[in-house]
Amino acid sequence: MQRNFIKYLLLFFIPLLLGYATIEYLTLQLPSGYEKNKTLFQDEGDTVEVLVLGSSQLNNAVNPALLKYPTLNLASGDQHHNTDFKLLKALLPKLSNLNTIVLEVSYSHFELPHNSPDFWKNSVYLKYYSVNCFERTTYFKDKLIYLSFPAFYSEKIHAHYIAKSEKAAFNRFGFDTLNYEGRFKTLNYNEAKIDSLPRFKINKQPNPEIFKTNTALFYELLDYLKANHLNVIICQTPMYKAYLPQRNSEILQRRDSVLTHVAVKYSNVHFLNTEEDTLHFKVRHYWNESHLNPDGAATFTAMLQQKLDSLH
Repeated sequence: MQRNFIKYLLLFFIPLLLGYATIEYLTLQLPSGYEKNKTLFQDEGDTVEVLVLGSSQLNNAVNPALLKYPTLNLASGDQHHNTDFKLLKALLPKLSNLNTIVLEVSYSHFELPHNSPDFWKNSVYLKYYSVNCFERTTYFKDKLIYLSFPAFYSEKIHAHYIAKSEKAAFNRFGFDTLNYEGRFKTLNYNEAKIDSLPRFKINKQPNPEIFKTNTALFYELLDYLKANHLNVIICQTPMYKAYLPQRNSEILQRRDSVLTHVAVKYSNVHFLNTEEDTLHFKVRHYWNESHLNPDGAATFTAMLQQKLDSLH
C-alpha cells in the first residue's frame, strides 16, 4: 500500500519537476545582459576601473563598449540605491582595480521607496552575481529565475520562442545594442504625436518620509565610497523635453538641495547633469520620455568618457 502511494506520488511530481526544469532552462536561455555581466566580472573583474550602478535609465544610457576605461554596468530596471549599496559592498573586494563609481540620482530618486528584501531581482543578483540581497539565509528556490517573476518571464518566453517578436543583441558588456523598440519608435519619432500623448510614467507625489529614509542611506553610501578612496560621478540622465515641465517642483527642489550639499561635503564626488539637455539629445535619441535608446547612449557615454578623462 505504502509502495503504491509513493509510486503515485512519483508519477505525479516527476512530470511537474521535468516541466518546471524545462521552463527554467528556457528562461535562462533568453537574451539577457546578466549572463554577459557575470562572464565579464568573472573573467575580467580584476581589470575593471569603473562600476556603474543605478536603474534602467543608467543601464540604457551607458554602453561600456564605447568607454576606454574597463567598465562594468550593473544598473538594472527598478534598482534603487539600497540595492546598489548591497551590490557594491559584496563585489568591491573582488574589483581590485576599481577607482570610480557611477551613480544615478534621477528626478524623483529620493522619493520612491527602496527595494524591499523580497524584490524579485534579488534572485537575479544571487544567481548571476552570487550576491545575497534578501537580508536572510537563502535557499535553493531563491536562485530559480522563472519563479522570481513568472508573469514577466512567461511573457518573455512567449515573445522570444513563439512570437519571435523580441529583438535584442547584448554585447559582451551586457548592453543591448538593438534596444530601439520603444514608445518613440512606435510613433516613428513624430514629435507632434509624442508631445500629445495623454500620459507617461512619472512620479508626481511628494513623500518627505521616504525622502528622509532615502537620503540617509545615500549619505551612508557616499561616506562608504569616500572611506574606500573611490571617485564618484553622480549622473542625471537626459529626459525628453515633454517630461521636464511635468516634474513636481517640490520633489525637484529637495533633490537638488541634496546634490548641492553633496557637492560641498564630498571632494571625491563629481557630477554629470544632462537631465535638461535638449541641445545634444533629440527625439531620435530616446526610447521613451525617460530612457535613451542606443543612439542616445552613444552620446551620453561620450560625455561620461569626458568626465572620466577629467579625473585622470
